[in-house]
Amino acid sequence: MITTETLLIKLDVNPKELSKAKIMLLNDLVERYNHGYMRRSIYFSYEEVLIKEAKGIIYGYLPEIDGIIYED
Repeated sequence: MITTETLLIKLDVNPKELSKAKIMLLNDLVERYNHGYMRRSIYFSYEEVLIKEAKGIIYGYLPEIDGIIYED
């Protein structure tokens, strides 16, 4: 189990610098991760996919996983 706070620490991001919308998206992402509903990847672990998707939310780009750019 991981929390949003733990994820932000791993990414070295100050939660005070994020909008409420981004925090909500990260909370949803962490919840999906904790329940095992992450995208599958051939090359990356679930945690690496979580980090790639979280960076996409925080920095405003679509994450690329296994050569595919994902848009939700």
